[in-house]
Amino acid sequence: MLRSMTGYSQAQVEIEGYEIIVEIKSVNHKYQKIYLHIPDHFSPLEPKLKEIIKSRVGRGKVNYNLEIKNKEEAEVKVSINQTTATEYIDSLKRLKDKFDLTGELNINLLTQFDDILEVEEIKQNVEGLWPEIKEATKEALVDFIEMREKEGNKLLADLAARAESIESLIEKIEDRIPEMVDKYKAKLEDRLEELLTDAEVNEERLANEVVIMADKSDVTEELVRLKSHIEQFEETLELDVAEPVGRKLDFIAQEMHREINTVGSKINDSEISNYVIDLKSEVDKIREQVRNVE
Repeated sequence: MLRSMTGYSQAQVEIEGYEIIVEIKSVNHKYQKIYLHIPDHFSPLEPKLKEIIKSRVGRGKVNYNLEIKNKEEAEVKVSINQTTATEYIDSLKRLKDKFDLTGELNINLLTQFDDILEVEEIKQNVEGLWPEIKEATKEALVDFIEMREKEGNKLLADLAARAESIESLIEKIEDRIPEMVDKYKAKLEDRLEELLTDAEVNEERLANEVVIMADKSDVTEELVRLKSHIEQFEETLELDVAEPVGRKLDFIAQEMHREINTVGSKINDSEISNYVIDLKSEVDKIREQVRNVE
């Protein structure tokens, strides 16, 4: 089963006044890269979270975001540093008396000093919330994998159609080769007749020239290998496993491209050259698509 490397999902779990929100999204990457974005005091959970994600994701750059909301209590504790506040008040009073300043000392003035108010983040119970975090993560992964598989089905349909197109183009090249040889033979015969107006064309020499040309243009081995690559490509598309196959498909496409280039360099025929151009175009599109296959 083909999976795309792009995906997105979100899951929410509530427990005793807490709301746990997990968001997972991924994009293409040659290897498996997992980035966790979680509250600092939940960092001890990173190894366990990565292990869960790794068990379900083969390739791609995955961003995992965890948000914990306390629905019943404030998430920060605010207190006043009375010692510091007293120091500020006494100093300001002395300053006011010494320079005969006007204006009142009030709370608005004091709160402008950052070190008077102490803000402390209330840390949630990490281990106590782990079962729910784990549940939300697995729930998000189910939807995440489902989306990847849906996108993978679209890729599968496109890649299968392009593989069929390549097979059709190969058949056209194979059908064209005998016509190309006959065309070359007739062209060579006309040229010899022009050069030897009063002499008969040497059939043996003509046959040898045609054999040499056919040998130089022989792409039988290349076409056999190309068909073998296509067969392997289609078999890989049909694999009913959850293992990543994107890199394998890309390697096969590279091999197809190599054989097509050789065919194009060996044959000097406009019709076949057009088929070769079409083949290259299909393989280029395949390589572009498989870069998004897990």
